[in-house]
Amino acid sequence: SGSTIAEWGGVRRVVTAFARWVEYDRSGLGRSGSPVERPDEISAVSAAGELDVLLKNAGVAPPYLVVCHSWGGLTAREFLHLRPGGVVGMVFVDANTEKSFDGGNWPLPYISAVIRGIDWNEATGLTANQKLGKEEWEAVLKMQQDPRHHLVEAAESRGYRASQTTLAAKKQFENQVLGDRAISVIRGNAPGDLQRMYDAGVAAGNGTEEEKTLFREYLEPADKKDHLWQEEILRLSSFGRFVRSTSGHNVQMVDPELVAEEIKWVWDHADE
Repeated sequence: SGSTIAEWGGVRRVVTAFARWVEYDRSGLGRSGSPVERPDEISAVSAAGELDVLLKNAGVAPPYLVVCHSWGGLTAREFLHLRPGGVVGMVFVDANTEKSFDGGNWPLPYISAVIRGIDWNEATGLTANQKLGKEEWEAVLKMQQDPRHHLVEAAESRGYRASQTTLAAKKQFENQVLGDRAISVIRGNAPGDLQRMYDAGVAAGNGTEEEKTLFREYLEPADKKDHLWQEEILRLSSFGRFVRSTSGHNVQMVDPELVAEEIKWVWDHADE
């Protein structure tokens, strides 16, 4: 949650050579204005509805190939619910599902306690490994430091669990709602990023012994669980593929070529 389109410059450069590219920031993020009334919680349903209205007002008609990352995995599938006939393919980039984090609001309190004050970009190696241009990376950092960013991110986090429950009730996996339309699921390594954040937090003296123990217990099965959660996304369609990235959670910045390749693969199969 809380990410902006500034992170997608590397992917955009490749994809615009073969496809029309439409990008936007949700209300209160990046280049978008803030809502007149800021809700205490932001749901995936409301974010998807916002995108639906935006596309209609901008005159951007289907078909759509939807690309999503992280929390966007929920919003993209809510958009699919609104436009079931308009989506011809989807690419999920280290995306969350209705089962992510075992149905709890993110971030979990004990994780927040241990990673408090730790720089995600530095601790996870994102600063060193990102493939954006200088101005693009500076734009990402600027967006991250925007006070509005933190307010929206917090509101999306508070609405996370309810968004999962709402999406699960739609039974998209059981109904294979995409039929035989192409999807690609790219799995990064968010648990690896969290391990690095844990190590940095412990080194900084953060967290009580109980909080650190809970964090370690969360991490122990995290890789296996995350793999199963993301692999299940393939059930949306009878035609898809699962790809692993060697990057952390932010695949779009560290491995943009891979994301672009998977978009191209789905694009090539969209007309079949």
